[in-house]
Amino acid sequence: MIRVLIQTTSSLTRAGLESVCRQDPEIQLVRSSSDADVVVADELPDTSELLGSVPLVLISSTLPLDGLRFGARAVIPTDARPAQVVAAIRAAAVGLVVMAPDDLTNLPRPGTDRLAEPLTARELEVLDMMAEGVSNKIIAYRLSISEHTAKFHVNSIFAKLNVRSRTEAVTRGIRLGLVKL
Repeated sequence: MIRVLIQTTSSLTRAGLESVCRQDPEIQLVRSSSDADVVVADELPDTSELLGSVPLVLISSTLPLDGLRFGARAVIPTDARPAQVVAAIRAAAVGLVVMAPDDLTNLPRPGTDRLAEPLTARELEVLDMMAEGVSNKIIAYRLSISEHTAKFHVNSIFAKLNVRSRTEAVTRGIRLGLVKL
């Protein structure tokens, strides 16, 4: 049984999603995120409403990578068929990532943008933390290193990625497949 919470901005959308979910005997609708195995929503929740480890199925016309970057496990178009919605819920419940086939053509292709010098394992850890928006001080604390060493790693990442800011570093890291979404 997959327990599903539906969070939508439209009562019509909610009714449609509830109808689709009720047609599947393996899906049970719940009213609280603490009871849910999967949340289906038509927009990303505010940071104050983050769902923790509950997978999010986002039904949206926005860019799928944006949805995945901000925590959605599945991003499907607003015109998805009922069977696609159910399949996305089932996939998200078992930990899979779901995107519409047409959206796959917009993904960066591996090997099209290479680094002259690869990032070290420690630099990859630092880059992941930069993607979380963590400061050098917090990076230092988490890695049990000095703040000076953390700054050194950040500057080394900038040089290897040929960027000037943390935002550029994270963006390039995502394009290169170095940042885990």
